[in-house]
Amino acid sequence: MVGPGPATHPAPPQSGASAGVGQGLGAEPAAKGLAHRDTLRSEPWPEEWLLIEWPAGAAEPGKYWLSNLPPRTALKDLVHTAKACWRIERDYQELKQEIGLGHYEGRGWRGFHHRASLCIAAYGFLVAERCLSPPQARFTARRRKAAALLDGVQPRGAGPA
Repeated sequence: MVGPGPATHPAPPQSGASAGVGQGLGAEPAAKGLAHRDTLRSEPWPEEWLLIEWPAGAAEPGKYWLSNLPPRTALKDLVHTAKACWRIERDYQELKQEIGLGHYEGRGWRGFHHRASLCIAAYGFLVAERCLSPPQARFTARRRKAAALLDGVQPRGAGPA
């Protein structure tokens, strides 16, 4: 899934002998045999779908997405998946700014992993708490319940049973 990009206008179609492969792309990609070494592939790339958001009354599309979801994917599911990237981006920005994921200045993987784990746990707690506040009161019926422990398993740090 490729995220949205600005709406662009394709090059006007050309006719006559000058029209050919690579027209509208500029001379550079056509001269090098197309991008990504497509001529060396034994089979074509998987089919991709173009999803365009064109608001009513607008002169041109506002956003577009490329998707490689299966052809049987319902339009509603395709739109839902395309719009999910905005929620993910918003959550990531909130993790960096509000929770402190962006403040890590260490150099090691272990330290970063520890910081990221704590930030994600804190963010999960805050999201769960938001779900319990009045605008989304429908979630109060499904309050968080403590996970059941397996027989014979004792939480770390718990005293003798």
